[in-house]
Amino acid sequence: MPLNKIPINETGGTVTVEISFGYAQVGAYTLLLWNKTGSDYKRLGEGMNTDNIPDEFKLPKPVKNNVGKILDCLATIISPKPEEGGRYRVDMIVRQDGEECGRESYEGTISTKSISVRLAAQLSTS
Repeated sequence: MPLNKIPINETGGTVTVEISFGYAQVGAYTLLLWNKTGSDYKRLGEGMNTDNIPDEFKLPKPVKNNVGKILDCLATIISPKPEEGGRYRVDMIVRQDGEECGRESYEGTISTKSISVRLAAQLSTS
């Protein structure tokens, strides 16, 4: 299946990526930016998100050099006491000049103490 494309303006301002976890779940993640051929990557960030505030990362400049690159987020949702019907959500949101360009999301029910998901999207021209 082809990757979803998220359009950015190659002459616009700095592009940022936000990682957030929903439904009051704790999450750990690693965010990578793969080159256009998929042969090498740069680690943009990693961490844990335990609040309702997204973690934000800036993509390298110049912006035009990011067109065609792939954003890749491996996230693990941690639920120490999973409840019947408990939900989780992970969002990877791309913004430029304060506006949302696009997002990748994964949502579902959690019935185990942890679950790992992968979000990926390719940056394209707007």
